[in-house]
Amino acid sequence: MKIFAVIAFVALAAQVVADDVVQESANGSINWSEGVIYAQGFGTAREGLPEAQRRLLSRRAALVDGQRNLLEITKGVRLTSMTKVVDQIVDESTMATRVQGVIKGAVPVKEHYQNDIYTVTMAMSIGGDLLFAVMPEPSELVFEVRQSLVDRLLAGLHNRIAPSAVWLENQLFNKAIASESFILNGQTEADTARRIIQWIEATQPGDVVSALRASVNDYASGEFSGLLIDASSVTGFELATIPTIRDSEGKVIYPTAQTSFSDIANKRGVSYDFDINDAVRNARVARVPLIVKALDTYEGLDSDLVISKAEAARIQASESAQNAMNQAGVMIVVAL
Repeated sequence: MKIFAVIAFVALAAQVVADDVVQESANGSINWSEGVIYAQGFGTAREGLPEAQRRLLSRRAALVDGQRNLLEITKGVRLTSMTKVVDQIVDESTMATRVQGVIKGAVPVKEHYQNDIYTVTMAMSIGGDLLFAVMPEPSELVFEVRQSLVDRLLAGLHNRIAPSAVWLENQLFNKAIASESFILNGQTEADTARRIIQWIEATQPGDVVSALRASVNDYASGEFSGLLIDASSVTGFELATIPTIRDSEGKVIYPTAQTSFSDIANKRGVSYDFDINDAVRNARVARVPLIVKALDTYEGLDSDLVISKAEAARIQASESAQNAMNQAGVMIVVAL
């Protein structure tokens, strides 16, 4: 079920925003950005009953149908490359009973009654009780910017009267003022500069220099607040609750024996986004995530992402990045 969609799903009462990573199915969807499973249920009652009773019985039928559809969608949720929820459920097993209990606790987020048909939309978190039910505790289980560029920008900003974003854009991209132009050293610096302009225009910080300097200091000190993996160029990646991150030789970087299972269960292993600029600001990894690039999936394991050995070394060299990663501070940017 590798279907990604950017949708405006009115029936979910604004639970889904425009750029959420959503996996759709016949009777609902999985919002991987929010970590919520949605399912719809429909119910009617036999004719001849008083209106109030018909409405009540129709609602009961709709809730039962919604729970049944929610269970079917939940069974298809991928946990890792090797495992889906359905693989963890065996009829009459303790785990199956736990999952049924979690399903019964799902919350109706939208209800509608018209023409004797009752419609409900049920919502349930992927994390929390569901993950505790299906995953036994394992025995082992950004502002990334080149400092040289920012230092040069700060020196210019100190001496400019014009609004910061306007001056910065003129300096970076207006060839007509070559005598005063701020010289960029390659595409990486140009992309970074554009992000700085967007940040200034969006946030209008009172003191641009101080805000940029604080970001540089955070980066220079190596105090990262999360791990952001750019997998937007990886084809065939399958969304999972706890994808494995490996280096190019197959060594597992995440999750490891140091990863907190309780944090994974309560917060979900990772979250997803389509846009790296949005992902950088997400509370899961903000405010200074370590950004690494995913190269591919690993040897037929469609939910295992591969990063280079150099990127893996960057993660392993940063205690703060590892701590954040192991406390479910991981986001992955995927392609449409």
